[in-house]
Amino acid sequence: MKIEILYPEICTLYGDKGNTMYLQKCLPDAEFVTTGLNEKPLFLKENIDMVYMCSMSEKSQELVLDRLMQYKDEIAACMKDGKALFLLVGNSMELLGDYIKREDGTRVTGLGVVPGMYSVRQTPNRFNTLIKAKFNDMTLIGYTSRFAHTYGIPDDMTFCKVEIGQGSNPDTMNEGICKNRVIATYIHGPLLIQNPDFVHYLLEKLDAPMKEIPFEAAMRKAYDVKLAEYGKPDLELS
Repeated sequence: MKIEILYPEICTLYGDKGNTMYLQKCLPDAEFVTTGLNEKPLFLKENIDMVYMCSMSEKSQELVLDRLMQYKDEIAACMKDGKALFLLVGNSMELLGDYIKREDGTRVTGLGVVPGMYSVRQTPNRFNTLIKAKFNDMTLIGYTSRFAHTYGIPDDMTFCKVEIGQGSNPDTMNEGICKNRVIATYIHGPLLIQNPDFVHYLLEKLDAPMKEIPFEAAMRKAYDVKLAEYGKPDLELS
């Protein structure tokens, strides 16, 4: 099994690197490869089982899009064929839309993988909120911290339904993308470490199920404590 980590030199925010570190614990026999900013993504050249990208600064978003735009059609085809599992967290999700609208009204063109989707930055206003959401039959917990909202994600591509917190934008409780083995979400946590059931889900998608994942007992104890906190009437969302 081969897992590609995209642009780890600039995609490093919010502790989301922890997802990579934990996957390495779950899949000790897998080959983890990193792709630098000036390299062509490996998933466009050979079969890769999973591709991961985490949060970055807004300036780095534009650098990444500048490098990826030449492969736009290839990327869309790879994400459509479903051979690789993609996990994009934080504002890496915004790269998949038609464009990202800057604070001055200008736009940076996106990859267009999700037609009609776009993001609008609101810097310097940072949007923070705790998240409790339903995905399939599990409850996810985490938080979001971002400078943009994303619009135009079709209902049939929604990753999860938010119960506490905010969705991809202030007008919806739908959050993220889940389509053709592409999962993209604003949720930090890190997502995997806070949500053991979701780890099991990903491992099953990778045909690598485990009866018990590393540190599962401790993770579930922490999850139960955090989930109970979400039920407090005086919960501070941001």
